Order: sequence, then C-alpha cells, then structure tokens
Amino acid sequence: MEERQVYLQLYEAMEALLHICRDGCRTIGPRDKLLRASQPACGLPACKGLETLVRHFASCKVRVPGGCVHCKRMWQLLELHSRMCTEPDDCKVPLCRQFRVKIRHQSKKDDSKWKMLVNKVIAAKNTLGPFSARCSGLL
Repeated sequence: MEERQVYLQLYEAMEALLHICRDGCRTIGPRDKLLRASQPACGLPACKGLETLVRHFASCKVRVPGGCVHCKRMWQLLELHSRMCTEPDDCKVPLCRQFRVKIRHQSKKDDSKWKMLVNKVIAAKNTLGPFSARCSGLL
C-alpha cells in the first residue's frame, strides 16, 4: 500500500473516532445520544471498521502484557487522536486528556516519532482539498 494512502486511512480513522464519540453512529456513540440501528449509515468510510474495533476494545478479556493486537491498535488510535486533538478540554474521545498528560512525560525520541506521524496524517488530509466529501473539518 502506498505510504500516502496509509496516512489518509489514519486521517479517516481520526474523523470516524471523533464522529462516533461526539455524535454517535447508528448503534454506537456517547451515552447522551439516542441511537437507532435503523438510521442510514454515515458517509465515513472508516466508521464501520472503527465501530467493530471499539466494541472489541470495550469487551476484550485479554489482559496480559503484549496483549491483543486489536486492542493495541485501538490504544494507538486513541493516542494519535490525543496528539491531534484541537479541543482537549472539551473532547469527548475517551482517554484524550490522560494521553495528553502521558505525552508530557514521554521521552523526546518517542515524542518526535509521534510528531512526525501527526504531521504526515495532517499533510495527507490537506491533499484532499477543501471540497472533498471526506473532509468534514472534524479534526
């Protein structure tokens, strides 16, 4: 897969994560939203896969070091979101504030790797242009 495509998929995952946590999507979302499985599917390509990942993350029983590959992926997406979040005080994404605290105490080497990833995801988002159907301004 082309490198740029990977960063676009990560951007779409960030959009979908924010959408699920802020607005809710069909059968998954914040507790204060009334969700209906009968409502039409949203237009975010990553939403269905992320919904499955969130459900797994919430119910996974593997609690060992090294753990579950799906849960690791969810942890990585949550950390990436926290590094890209522009509204940390009002953010509805779980663990966003906790990750930001963790980031402050992280080594410079780890921090620089994450910053490079964030910059590449943002650059991929910017290549979509202002009129892209996928670009909803959620980040």
